[in-house]
Amino acid sequence: MATVLETMMIPAETAAAIDALVADGVAPSREAVVANLVAREIEDAAKRKALDEAIAEGMASGFVAMTIDELRAHLLARHAQPD
Repeated sequence: MATVLETMMIPAETAAAIDALVADGVAPSREAVVANLVAREIEDAAKRKALDEAIAEGMASGFVAMTIDELRAHLLARHAQPD
């Protein structure tokens, strides 16, 4: 993988937290901590986008007049395991 030398200013508390993660063995280096956090943020953003899209799709599909007890019974019946 290609690398880029980047200089960034961060608060001392953030630098200390990164160093603590390295000291605790969470990652082998400061660079690895940052790379892991960025990768996690990208993954989380994709999950948030998918959730937002699913919510929008559900909202667009309309509402069903069903009580929570009726919904629970329906889902239990729908996903019942055969004997």
